[in-house]
Amino acid sequence: MRVPYILTLIAAVLLVSAGCAKKEAAAPPQMNGNFAEAKLMASVAPQRHQDNTLAYEHNVEVELAADLLAARIEAVRAACGADKDGGCTLLEISNRVVNEVPEGNVRLRLAPGGVDAFVKLASEGGRVVDSRTYAEDLAQPLADTERQLSLLNLHRQRLMEFMVRKDIGVEQLITVSRELATVQAQIEEFGSQRTNLRRRVDTELLTINWRAPVGVYESAQSPVRDALRSFGANFREAIAQVITFLAFVLPWLVIAVPGLMLVRWLWRRVSEWFHRRRTA
Repeated sequence: MRVPYILTLIAAVLLVSAGCAKKEAAAPPQMNGNFAEAKLMASVAPQRHQDNTLAYEHNVEVELAADLLAARIEAVRAACGADKDGGCTLLEISNRVVNEVPEGNVRLRLAPGGVDAFVKLASEGGRVVDSRTYAEDLAQPLADTERQLSLLNLHRQRLMEFMVRKDIGVEQLITVSRELATVQAQIEEFGSQRTNLRRRVDTELLTINWRAPVGVYESAQSPVRDALRSFGANFREAIAQVITFLAFVLPWLVIAVPGLMLVRWLWRRVSEWFHRRRTA
């Protein structure tokens, strides 16, 4: 009697676990900045697909004081370089000034378990204002690549079997060797494609954008100062437009002025002729 009881207990546990997994999978993979920062942080590492064919991409926006920006960017860069176990790869880093307000961003590819730690490090001293997660299902590309590799490997095997035949001629051997080289190149190409697809699935892309608080942008705006700074450029632009206008008008003046003088001379001649006819 114990065996059915144990089997029933195991079945109940499996049903409860499946129900919990469905609830976790039903959670939306994308969240916006209207939620609390804790929820934003939690949404950065969603539950991975069971068949492991989803490629995740995270975009996080952090509001940070201007004087802390350079230190945060350097801290993230150093942490990525020191992350040997997670295989972090720094793809892009930028530290710029837009309208006298510093901004920055980094783009990383790393193991799924390290996303939350990097977001926490990037937002230290500031706050996460927006966090979005996207997932692309690469099941079909992976399946197509595996199918192509299987066909090519089978074709290569048959070619190699054909080459070891004793009754093969020299011309046939040359043709088979060329075909074998072509097949080998295709196998290497599809193998590289499969490696890249698996890398996208096994790692996650994280983009972190830093910006200053809204008040900093408002205080940095000065219409009068901006107008004075752009005075020289605007003046040169106006002069250029006047020169362009003259370049278009002058050729017409060369034709129009003599033409008007000729019309005036003809009008005077015609008027004098009519006057003489009347007085005659």
